[in-house]
Amino acid sequence: MSGEPNQPAQQLREPDPLAQQLHDGVLQALAVARIRLDRALATPGPLPRELATELRLLVDGEIAGLRRLISGSAPPTPPHPDLPSALAATAEHLQSVTGIRIRVENSAAPRGRWAGNDLVAYRIAREALHNTAKHSGARHAWVTLAARRDRLVCVVSDDGRGFAPPTARPHFGLPAMYAQARDAGGYLAVRSRRTGTFVTLSLPRNPAPQGEAER
Repeated sequence: MSGEPNQPAQQLREPDPLAQQLHDGVLQALAVARIRLDRALATPGPLPRELATELRLLVDGEIAGLRRLISGSAPPTPPHPDLPSALAATAEHLQSVTGIRIRVENSAAPRGRWAGNDLVAYRIAREALHNTAKHSGARHAWVTLAARRDRLVCVVSDDGRGFAPPTARPHFGLPAMYAQARDAGGYLAVRSRRTGTFVTLSLPRNPAPQGEAER
């Protein structure tokens, strides 16, 4: 995974809500499409017809999603019954596109329903997985959901090359991850080394009242 090291959340500019939705939806989908195209272009010969069909379906889906966003009818949760299912679907899709073997293990999140801060955990873990797919060069990635007392802990790790030295202007995704974790009453820690990156998210099971984020 690629990104900047663990920085205090207050030093990062909070994302605009609309920009956040566009980043989590359209930009991530286009980034995955770019990965798919890069892999196809690296293979000699003409682009396969199934790739054109796949990309057309992706564009149609994103157009429909933008229309829902503009009209205010976008669904509040992904089209999956629960957090583990949503993460498994994301992992399966990224694995098929990138070839990275991604394993999801769950020993905490409830099955069959979205509860508490599950949606926040999903958004942050999905962003971490997309960063792994786009930047790390990893061969393997892991997502682990666990319970510690009244908290949900999610760890996303990979065996990639780690991230570059920090820059003056962080990518949009990382500040958004920190802000979402803080606003939900939890915290995020990002640790990277030459042999991989570890993103650890800790959230209360239920959303915290405004302004009561964990210190």
